[in-house]
Amino acid sequence: MKKTTLAVAMMLVVATAFATEGVKDKDASKKVGIINNDPEHIKLVYLDEEQGQVKVSLKNESGEVIHKTTIKNKEGFAQPYDMEQLPGGDYTFDVTNPDGTTVSETVTIVKPSNEPNFAANILNVNDGKKFRLAVVNRDERALPTTIKVYGQNGNVIHEEKVNDLYGFRKIYDLSSVEANQFTFEIKNASGTRYLNAY
Repeated sequence: MKKTTLAVAMMLVVATAFATEGVKDKDASKKVGIINNDPEHIKLVYLDEEQGQVKVSLKNESGEVIHKTTIKNKEGFAQPYDMEQLPGGDYTFDVTNPDGTTVSETVTIVKPSNEPNFAANILNVNDGKKFRLAVVNRDERALPTTIKVYGQNGNVIHEEKVNDLYGFRKIYDLSSVEANQFTFEIKNASGTRYLNAY
């Protein structure tokens, strides 16, 4: 087995819990389901009461088996998987029943982006020291948005907080400031962007 496969298998936290509370399946004949309570922690639920060995293989998008286990089934089970250390993408569980038939379920793991959740740009509006800042927010994490304006020597010449969820446009008149270049820092809980203005 490759080192990467062993490492990933070690990262999967697997503990069997014999409970299927909260599982609502429209198709009563379906034996396998996935509960995805948060983006990186899921439960594979097996609803068949047939006793015997159930084999579970987890495959990545390339079809490579990154984890496999055998579970002794008695009356069904719910098997948690910690996907936190895996990269984002589609993962497929191949579940082989005691009678030898196989059922597959796919889950998509979405990783949060490291990029700030807003767009921002700056425009010189009069070829002088008036700049229009436009910020477009994408969700509630944008509140509050902190704006800082730095002079070319790094000192803060203006600071404010904006609570507009959907974004804003504002003109900053810096004509009274003795500097030829400015840096706008736009910051919220999701990250920070820096824009140069001159």
